[in-house]
Amino acid sequence: MKRIAFLFKSFVTMVLLGWTLTSHAQRYEIDRDRVFFGENVVMQADARSFVDLGFGYAKDRWNVYLNGRLLEFVDPLTFRLKRGPALRHHGHEEVDAEAQRGYYKNQFNVYYGNKKIDAQAATFVELGDGYAKDAFNVYYFGEKIKGSMAANFVILDGYYAKDAFNAYYRGKKVEGAFASTFKSTGNGYAEDTFNAYYKGKKLE
Repeated sequence: MKRIAFLFKSFVTMVLLGWTLTSHAQRYEIDRDRVFFGENVVMQADARSFVDLGFGYAKDRWNVYLNGRLLEFVDPLTFRLKRGPALRHHGHEEVDAEAQRGYYKNQFNVYYGNKKIDAQAATFVELGDGYAKDAFNVYYFGEKIKGSMAANFVILDGYYAKDAFNAYYRGKKVEGAFASTFKSTGNGYAEDTFNAYYKGKKLE
């Protein structure tokens, strides 16, 4: 009985593994003016304007799709899928690029991945390197940067950024930095009138 149970469990595992790999391998294809995701026809899709965006996302002139399914209330004209660097640091974790979904917005809302963020869609703009802002706030990978000033916030090289009063590295305030003269000098280094910094930390 134990051997039969073991063989049955092995069979089920192989079936599930095969299903998972097949599902993961599915992609969009266009054949004879029809769009397919795997073996299924994407019924609403317009083949002539269809674009595969990667990570299961796609769009045409009318709609946006995820894994072959229509995403309702998402405007294809403003939908963007931004791919970040291969790895990004967020807190104490290293997050693979495939887990990133970037910013996108429709007429009313702004999202980072599948998370709606508290941002004003009408004035929202991406700045690059994970930074974005609207008329009132600044964001880094979807998280609001507390105390930042959106009106004069600018990004610098190497994940550095600054506003009128503070400098930032990867969304975190660079303690002690003199913002008016702060600049990135490359390879993780930065400086102001009084100090030098490496990856956001002051060098002694």
